[in-house]
Amino acid sequence: MSLRFLVRVKGTKPKAEFLSEVRSLSKSLGLDPRNPKWTSYGALEMDFFAPSKEDFHLFLAALEPLAKIEFSRDDLNDAPTHHSKQDTIDQAVDYFNRERFWESHEVFESLWRTLSGEEKSYIQGIILVCAAFVHEQKGERKVAMGIFRRARRQLDYSKADYQEISVSNLANKVDEILATENPKVFRI
Repeated sequence: MSLRFLVRVKGTKPKAEFLSEVRSLSKSLGLDPRNPKWTSYGALEMDFFAPSKEDFHLFLAALEPLAKIEFSRDDLNDAPTHHSKQDTIDQAVDYFNRERFWESHEVFESLWRTLSGEEKSYIQGIILVCAAFVHEQKGERKVAMGIFRRARRQLDYSKADYQEISVSNLANKVDEILATENPKVFRI
């Protein structure tokens, strides 16, 4: 069974050339690279499947001279640790604001599973915003726009804020994206 890892790196070469170089390096070391996603500032985030943590760490060492490693996450197959509701929200918001949308989605989803009613619906809207940005990072604009439309229907909430998230700001940002069909990254 392969272990799954996540890495974000910033290279100096053009996107296509850099992606090809990262894929080639990882494959030469026995890793299976998948799901390339690009941040708004040009960093590459990818999943890597490796036979062991040692193989993954060897890959990171080989990658280091080629690119700045912004972060890496060890085995994503491990179950997440339990956090308080506030800590979970803080972590999800932090990931969102650092364009780590897949991870933000996962953390919000862990909270969503425990909720009900209007709160659950609102969090699902945020999860969909995260998913839309993941598809945008993958270069799938049409898919992203469809998900933003689905998300917008769930972003109405009876209170002005959800924890530290401004309900109106989030809805307005998604409205702007839908009006311009330009998924510009924002902070929540």
